[in-house]
Amino acid sequence: MAVVKMHKFTAIGLDTTSENVMTDLMELGVTELNKQDVKLHDEEWAKLDLVQKQGVEISETEIKLNTIESVIKTLDLYDKSKKPLFFIRRPITKNAFINAITDKEQIEANIDKVIDLMNLHKELQNTRNKIETVEFSLKPWASYQLPLEVSETKNTNVFIGVVPPKLDVSKMEEAVSELTDQISISLIFADQEQQYVSIISMKEIEEEVDSVLKKHGFNKMTFKDLEGNAEENISKCKFEVAEVENKIAEVEKNLEEMVSHKAEIELFYDYLSITLDKAKAADSMLATERTFYIDGWIPAVEAQNLANLLEKHGCYYEITAPAKDEETPVLLKNNAVITPIEAITELYDTPSSREIDPTPVFAFFYVMFFGIMFADIGYGILLTALSVVLIKVGKLEGGVHKFVKQLGYCGVSTIIWGFIFGSFFGNIIPVASENFFGTTVTLQPLWFDPIENVMKMLIFACACGVVHIFVGLGVKAYSHLREGKVLDAINDSFLWYTLLIGLLLMLGGDFVFQEPNNVGMIMSIVGASGIIILPLFMGKGIGKLIGLWNLYNITRYLADVLSYARLLGLCLAGAVIAQVFNMIAAMPGSGILGVILFIIIAIVAHVFNFLVSALGAFVHAIRLQYVEFFSKFYEGGGTPFKPFMNNTKYIKITKEEI
Repeated sequence: MAVVKMHKFTAIGLDTTSENVMTDLMELGVTELNKQDVKLHDEEWAKLDLVQKQGVEISETEIKLNTIESVIKTLDLYDKSKKPLFFIRRPITKNAFINAITDKEQIEANIDKVIDLMNLHKELQNTRNKIETVEFSLKPWASYQLPLEVSETKNTNVFIGVVPPKLDVSKMEEAVSELTDQISISLIFADQEQQYVSIISMKEIEEEVDSVLKKHGFNKMTFKDLEGNAEENISKCKFEVAEVENKIAEVEKNLEEMVSHKAEIELFYDYLSITLDKAKAADSMLATERTFYIDGWIPAVEAQNLANLLEKHGCYYEITAPAKDEETPVLLKNNAVITPIEAITELYDTPSSREIDPTPVFAFFYVMFFGIMFADIGYGILLTALSVVLIKVGKLEGGVHKFVKQLGYCGVSTIIWGFIFGSFFGNIIPVASENFFGTTVTLQPLWFDPIENVMKMLIFACACGVVHIFVGLGVKAYSHLREGKVLDAINDSFLWYTLLIGLLLMLGGDFVFQEPNNVGMIMSIVGASGIIILPLFMGKGIGKLIGLWNLYNITRYLADVLSYARLLGLCLAGAVIAQVFNMIAAMPGSGILGVILFIIIAIVAHVFNFLVSALGAFVHAIRLQYVEFFSKFYEGGGTPFKPFMNNTKYIKITKEEI
């Protein structure tokens, strides 16, 4: 339906035109170039004297891009300008883009300056961290008066260390005193992790003292390269930290000044991205000393544009349709209404080139099911307004634009089903009118209230499921018939229609026919028999018995239909929670304070319910497509069409203004 028909092309040209051909192909932006790895190992191609076509060293350019990206991220941190909610590329004409990057040397100089500032900033931060680490380690020793560099005198050892927090230092001192009384142990500081002690002992008993101290968990500490007592060094650390922080502030100020060059650096990044893509395109080109060869894919509708381009450069070319069963890259093309729903298809998988695009088929059901589960006029207005504002103000592009726009569709559906079920922020209208005005004003549903008619809602949900599943079977039948597989269409779809409709008539035929009849039974028997018998003629070997297994799938269809009861579950959940919140909001009463509290509670509660219910509706509306619907016909596994074009990150190259 909406899978674009592809043609494949091959082209041979003179080496002197190769660069211009690749540039024009990139600007045309509608061709996908094939890799030539297979041909490089082909005996016939190996006979040619092939050379490597590399305009720029790919690895060097990639390294440059990674470096520039880190520069841009750093400048973003110091960019104090107001940023949009969603990132959007800046539009720029081709000529303006070329002019902006003419002075590449100056741009690269600015990049190098930022890199130097980044490195200096990192170095200063590391220095500050080291000083602060030293300061932190000195704080427990602030009251220790001896110089830290003193470790001994002529006759004594002077050292400091830590012991476990639960150790009784006095008991450790008693244990050492049994050896000698020529030792002094002082507790300097204690915290939850350890105790800090200083020890002075005679050198002549050093080994005995060390042995006793180790038994008590003593660990010796030293402060290398520090002179003076702990308090003096702490003050010195504070001074050094302040000096380093001043230098850091100066570097950060310089980085803020470099933010003015961010736009041109972003332009240069995209320039290098384009250059890199052209260089990588060399991997899609085979070349001799004088000629080049390329092949790939192009949408059939663009074939003439490609032909004109290749003729312009004097290339020999062929543009042909693919073989009957040949897989091609997949490009989806739908009208402006359906295109946003492609975001849901893309979340699942790309259809194969032999399949139909499921987007136009399930779009209606996805939007309808979302609306049924979220059904509320107020919530629908909020979702629609949010979508419109984001699109208008955010100037979104690509997949994000599609996603936000389809949420707008879901918002409109939510409003419609809100009117059908009679819900506006739950029952806020009757609650507010009764609480503040003494009279009850109600919003009458156009059809029925699901909370008061749960069984009716369940039947409606299951009926939606039956229709949805039947459409899925219809798509499968269409796919088979399109490929000329009539028996497959009968076996996989039409016989199941007969069986399922027959069973439905057996269950509820009295509502259709005025008198008892056997139409449902006859249809069920015919359908079941066909499902069993037809594979006997179609299958091979054990496959002839597949019909018996297929008939067992009737339980799967029953489970699939019951799965649509989630339409009831989520619809009721959102509506009931909204009513409970309204009841809570009305509890403070009808005075001025009551009005204020009602508004505050209602806003907070309904924002919460809006977010939770919207997420639930989105997830389960998708699930009904992916599990219950796609399983009837959709295989996926296609390869997305990836055109050779300007893939820029920060700018969008536009056509020149006339």
